[in-house]
Amino acid sequence: MSFKNKVFWQIIAMCSCAVYTLISLNGCSADYDTFGKSDYCVLSEITFAEQESSPAVYSNNHRMEFDLVAPPESLETWNSVTIDAIDMSHFASLHLVKGKVEEFPTDSVALDSLAQKLSVSDESIKMGEKIAIPSSHVIYVVIVSESGKKAIWQLTFDIPNVKPKSSSSNSVKSSSSAKSSSSVQSSSSVKSSSSVESSSSVKSTTPSTSSSAASVASSSSAAKSSQPPKILALSIAGQAAVVDEESKSIHVDDLEFRTDLTSLELSDLELSEGATANVKVGESYDFGAGVQVTVTNEKDESETYSVKAGYQLPGSNFNSWKGDDVTPDSIWGNANTILTTTKKITSGSLIGAQIQTSSVLGKVASGSLYTADFNPKGVGTLSMANASTWPDGNELLDFGKPFAARPEFMEVKFSYEGKGDSCDIYILLENRTGDMNINRKAGDVNKLVASAWFRSTKADNSGRENPDVVSVSEPDENGMRTLLLKLKYGEPLAGSPIENSSTFNTELESSNKSAVNNGLEQGSGEEPVTHIRVVFASSANGNHYEGTKGATLIVDEMRLIY
Repeated sequence: MSFKNKVFWQIIAMCSCAVYTLISLNGCSADYDTFGKSDYCVLSEITFAEQESSPAVYSNNHRMEFDLVAPPESLETWNSVTIDAIDMSHFASLHLVKGKVEEFPTDSVALDSLAQKLSVSDESIKMGEKIAIPSSHVIYVVIVSESGKKAIWQLTFDIPNVKPKSSSSNSVKSSSSAKSSSSVQSSSSVKSSSSVESSSSVKSTTPSTSSSAASVASSSSAAKSSQPPKILALSIAGQAAVVDEESKSIHVDDLEFRTDLTSLELSDLELSEGATANVKVGESYDFGAGVQVTVTNEKDESETYSVKAGYQLPGSNFNSWKGDDVTPDSIWGNANTILTTTKKITSGSLIGAQIQTSSVLGKVASGSLYTADFNPKGVGTLSMANASTWPDGNELLDFGKPFAARPEFMEVKFSYEGKGDSCDIYILLENRTGDMNINRKAGDVNKLVASAWFRSTKADNSGRENPDVVSVSEPDENGMRTLLLKLKYGEPLAGSPIENSSTFNTELESSNKSAVNNGLEQGSGEEPVTHIRVVFASSANGNHYEGTKGATLIVDEMRLIY
């Protein structure tokens, strides 16, 4: 073998080294069994292209009312509506009810019972699809959680100058009680309306029942005041939040990258009738760290919600490329300067990143994609070719990019064909006293704030423990599974693959003056976040020149959930 070929081979091995330390998101089968599938089936809101204004959402009664614009002259009425947006639990799906609903109850127990009995369409309904409006102007939909739990909702449409025809299905009988769940109406106006309706009804029956009317009004008022305290809707910096009633969590995930999260305006807040909150619309709060919002009703009953906001990493849908590099390249890097092991893949509706382990002259070069810069100090080819000088290829990378949010979950679509190898996917949140690792001074301290790590031998991660994994889905039409990881703030969970990485190596293995120290100390989890590492690698031990040629990891649509 010529000296030139030896140099080229050793450079490739270095590239694979650089991948391993970068890969810290693990999990699937073991955690999948441990955590199970999500039961969340909360439908916060649906909007249609034909509606005139925001719908009236009555969460307690599982009803939404829509005022549609006048139909065009070519139509006598609206025959269908087009779904504009759906705000519901992650991993849940929305389906139309098959057949008729004979009676739509008002209490939660009966609603849950009805939802389990009904047959629903096999195909879920999605944004952009049209739904036919029956002559009754009432549609029934069921939201189905990942675990199969169901919740039914009634959608009623008010079409200008078009009256609905009678239907065999019964709507909610007491419109006043349904409306009382909306915070838009004041409690006094609702009570007044209820009192008038009650007394009118009683007078038409007999003049001797005025005391009965007062009793009915009093009973109605008491029922209203006993409503559970809830946050029905909330917006931060003008963006509507996802309200998960079951977990009492509220989050905005898509603010502009690196927005100052420490002072964000609460721009809208909708509460159940009669409820008050410990925050005010128009005031600013640190939604990056999270705000505990307590809602209290007239009976002094209270509920507390965790409200957070954050942003996504630019380019994390992996749709934009420049050659074989994900853009913006200020965020995403790889080792393609040595050997092209990462490239764009287009298949069906998929546009993502293909990361593949290769080899040169029998030596491993792991594919890689990460928030890092490869060889930032410009180490020469001859120096990099010396494996004894660089026993850990990760010391040729500067890991991490500036970042200040505190996500709760990371979600990514992936597939993996390992051929006996293992892939790594991970996320680390750091607190640094300095800026970049290449400028790291002796007195600088880098601490681990949070982590989640996934290591897989197969796409379904069979046979491997990954305690940070919440769930992994079945393959979609492109063969991609959705992996959901929960970040652990503070010390990682026992058994996490981070234990078998060089994450906590603060002493350099290389004596070369250009070696980059990426080592972390363990933090408490309370420190402010200053940097983020996200890593994808087709061979988990690539930084030690180990792996299988042809092992292929494909990733798409990485998303942070707050």
